[in-house]
Amino acid sequence: MDTLIKNNESQVKSFDKGYKWLHWSMAILVMLMLFAALGFAPGMDIAEHKEMLTGHSSIGTLVSILLIMRVAKRFVKRDPRPAQNIAHWQKLASKVVQLGLYFSLIFVPVTGYLTARFHELPVMVFGAFNLNQAGSQGFNQETFEMIRLAHELGTKMIMILLVLHIGGALYHRFVKKDDVLASMTRVKR
Repeated sequence: MDTLIKNNESQVKSFDKGYKWLHWSMAILVMLMLFAALGFAPGMDIAEHKEMLTGHSSIGTLVSILLIMRVAKRFVKRDPRPAQNIAHWQKLASKVVQLGLYFSLIFVPVTGYLTARFHELPVMVFGAFNLNQAGSQGFNQETFEMIRLAHELGTKMIMILLVLHIGGALYHRFVKKDDVLASMTRVKR
């Protein structure tokens, strides 16, 4: 299996359009979600909080759909990826950060969904689908807080991993001056 992956990696110079589209679409949406998290201010009234929950859950749903596509492309279909001429420790570090991002990008939506299910307010995805079940089961503050804490910790893990991921890409672009970043940004002519 590793031979197949190595052969696929050695045949291409950059990621295909599908990888690039998924990568940059998710990057924009995840960054939007991280900035939107700042919008959950303690002094919000209920109407503002419901509006923020609708936006947050809707964007989170889009991220989840794109993530499913990306996981299928990366781990199921195993589309070719470019070989990078970098040191072994850098490949290992890159793999750890990438797998950490995949794990976190799965963990955060799952805990977000569970947080929505146990929220005391309705959580309307795209303004149409209510994820909340607390009305029928009764709101439990302790359960909600525990799941929300897991969701927040996962979000912080994503932030740390993104700093490492972006830092690594910038290091390769401006210090090493190699094609690592270009493999995800290059447009074929």
